[in-house]
Amino acid sequence: MKPHVVDIDLENLYLTPKECMRSVFWELDEEDPDLDPFFQKEEWFSSTLLEWGRCGKLVVEDEEALAFSQYAPGTLFPRLRRFRTGRVSADAAYLSYCFVVEGRRRRGLGVQLVRAIARDVVERGYVALEAIGDRRWEGDWLLPYEFLRRIGFHVLHDDERYPLMRLDLYVRHAMPVARERVALPLPITTAAPAFDVV
Repeated sequence: MKPHVVDIDLENLYLTPKECMRSVFWELDEEDPDLDPFFQKEEWFSSTLLEWGRCGKLVVEDEEALAFSQYAPGTLFPRLRRFRTGRVSADAAYLSYCFVVEGRRRRGLGVQLVRAIARDVVERGYVALEAIGDRRWEGDWLLPYEFLRRIGFHVLHDDERYPLMRLDLYVRHAMPVARERVALPLPITTAAPAFDVV
């Protein structure tokens, strides 16, 4: 079966790549070796699904997850407080994870996830996605600056290493390039949306 995107729920959370289930980088403010990351990840998804709704997506092929993403309002990711630029705008959802398994990278699966997330958050009234990019990414749980820049994110709050980046999903004027970037029938506004920072 062709790879396709599915929403994560408590029934299919087990499909999430083990590397991602072992990481609670964004869900907890501090590292604690005594905590069970699998339990903490499941707890975060359980409470966020109840409080906010859909908050993660998988790219699945033959019951195997090839890619994973997680997103929600910035207030649900305590680790953001540790970053100087970690003030997510009130009109944006925060993209915390966008992971593709080894051997399936550089095939557009990350972009496919971001497009699916963009559709979802637009339907829910958000006008942007934001993420902290890492200009010297070394394979950790931040997103590579270059990946974000390549798919249309721009720097909102700059930092030498960890800028907060934004992908606007509403466009002021008809701009085919921006529309193709997320492959959405984006609503066109005549005025720029208000960017209130929390």
